[in-house]
Amino acid sequence: MRIRSFVFLILFVSLISLIFSGCIDENATDDVSAENVSGQEAVDADTIVYIQEYAFHPDYTTISPGDTVMWVNNDSVAFIIKGTLVGGGSYQSPTLRKGDTFTYTFENKGTYKYELVTHPWTDGGFIVVE
Repeated sequence: MRIRSFVFLILFVSLISLIFSGCIDENATDDVSAENVSGQEAVDADTIVYIQEYAFHPDYTTISPGDTVMWVNNDSVAFIIKGTLVGGGSYQSPTLRKGDTFTYTFENKGTYKYELVTHPWTDGGFIVVE
């Protein structure tokens, strides 16, 4: 009976470890900043929003039509960002792992609410295009 309990405990702990293994990247410790975002995307972004500790920084910004916003994931958890124009229209990022970026160019005036689709309990942010 004790052996069965021990085997069950080992299997349970192994299963839990497998479930959560994709949520944490122990080797990734550096945050991405404006200085080390690489490629043409960083040059083309007018505003950068960082995702860190399950929150957007800044969580509110005002831009002009035609401006591009770049989101940078500094968390060890993968996220999907979804934005919605108040009154209609939306955009969505692919899955962003630590260090990944997503850019979107805002052509139309309005207020856009964005959030982490994969973590709906977190606070979202707003972009006002005027």
